[in-house]
Amino acid sequence: MIKQLISTRQATMWFTLYQLGSALLILPAALAGISKQDAWISVVVAIGLFLSFSPVYIKLASQMKGNDVIVHLTYLIGRFPAKISLFFFLMCFPFLTFTLVLDDLGAFLTTSIIPETPNEAIYLLMIIAVICVVRAGVTVAGRVAELLFFAYLILIIIGYSGLLPVFKIDNILPILEYGFKPVIHGSLLLLAFPYLEGVLFLFFAPHVQDQTKWKSIILKSTMMSGITFLVITLLVIGTLSEGVTANLTYPSYFVLRTVIFADIYERFEQLFAVLWYITIFFRLSLLLHVVSHGLAGIFQLKNAKSLTIPLSFIAFTSAKDIFPNYPAVMLAFQVWPFYILIFGMLLPIVILILGWMKRRGAQTN
Repeated sequence: MIKQLISTRQATMWFTLYQLGSALLILPAALAGISKQDAWISVVVAIGLFLSFSPVYIKLASQMKGNDVIVHLTYLIGRFPAKISLFFFLMCFPFLTFTLVLDDLGAFLTTSIIPETPNEAIYLLMIIAVICVVRAGVTVAGRVAELLFFAYLILIIIGYSGLLPVFKIDNILPILEYGFKPVIHGSLLLLAFPYLEGVLFLFFAPHVQDQTKWKSIILKSTMMSGITFLVITLLVIGTLSEGVTANLTYPSYFVLRTVIFADIYERFEQLFAVLWYITIFFRLSLLLHVVSHGLAGIFQLKNAKSLTIPLSFIAFTSAKDIFPNYPAVMLAFQVWPFYILIFGMLLPIVILILGWMKRRGAQTN
């Protein structure tokens, strides 16, 4: 079977769109609720923290030497422990996240755009598209990301540039009025969601055409998504104020309703819906790829395509009931950073140490 490859450019764009995903819609309200008008500083701190930690992911990709995650884990801890560990990782992290993202998609569309449409119809339409691109393979997904990334850029520039005339600098002042503690708290939320989810990118390391460019992929995708978060957070709070932003469910979407010029340049919140739909598509595609290929490696299946449909429909039946309401989502945000720390920070460090010990042991022998 021919190994599918993805270029450095395509991987960077796909990872950027993945990181934007749900966070683009939900985070401004969560950050404003924690860090107030200093939410934009939390974004800067979170980016700095992740860039400081990113050498762990870069070193891990180098340690894998082009092997799949299951092969590398088997080398480190043995076949049976590797399969058990990876199975729990896949079910408790990427598959759970896949289900949560489906719930985000349905909640947003039925709340803000098409309230009379049942959630199941929204889930189904997106799942069909995601299954098709995952079954087509990494190469096709990378090409689609390369194509739609420019659509994302055009939509975000057209939509949010209209906020510049109504931006009020007073809404982001005074700086650090509540001290640095809320800023750190907000930055930890952004660090966990979505940056520490970057551990999932390691499943794509063997598919990158130029393995020496892995560091560039991680750093560039982080910077591009980080700049987007920073600009949108500043524009949303500067336009609406931190109090209004914190009390809105989807401030990134709502703020575009304020853009009206000559009764022509308006209703750009629908552009945001298209933009967000693109990022969610690539977020779900990456998650389903990781879960299906990870399970295929565990159970030694020749082809992971057979798992995409059953996994998608398990998530389909679970998504609607995973959170009873939006306040429950906000409550989960208080726990989620600590949950992600286990998979996105502690686990990579443990694997890196095990790899170092294995190499030292081999050198000694």
